[in-house]
Amino acid sequence: MAVLGPSGKRIQTAVVETNAGALVDFVRGVRGTRRLCMEEGTMSDWLYEVLSPHVEELVVLGIPPGKKGPKSDARDALGLANQLRLGNVELAVWKSHGAFGQLRELSRVYTKITDYVVRVKNRLKAMYRSRGIVTSGRSGHLATCRRRAPTTSASRASASAMSRRTASRADSSRLR
Repeated sequence: MAVLGPSGKRIQTAVVETNAGALVDFVRGVRGTRRLCMEEGTMSDWLYEVLSPHVEELVVLGIPPGKKGPKSDARDALGLANQLRLGNVELAVWKSHGAFGQLRELSRVYTKITDYVVRVKNRLKAMYRSRGIVTSGRSGHLATCRRRAPTTSASRASASAMSRRTASRADSSRLR
């Protein structure tokens, strides 16, 4: 995190633990008008939710394409703070956890669950194929699987002998 004064002078830079309490304590410790700027990332929704009640303005920026040069968290934080101070914010991303926050979260969860189910079905179908079981792929369930016919004459003979034994066992159990 970087704190700049109204003239652009660096007042403080710090590395803060990714913990809601530690982040809020740091932000509350900044005197004057608190304006916060951060890059969009995997935790930006959570950070927005945690920190927005403690600042006057919070801006989430999209990461500019083709960002070149050496990367440094301290340098990036100072650059973002200076952009916000000067009003040169580019690629601002709208983040609001009002009426549609829950809908956004539910749609994200639905997408993740759907992706997971598709991945599991594909893994099951691959396992069945590796065991010689053909799946139709048309139904929603793998219950329509059937065993592939043997390919060699020896395996055909073995399969027919097995089916005869099964049939004779079934007949003998009916006679008892």
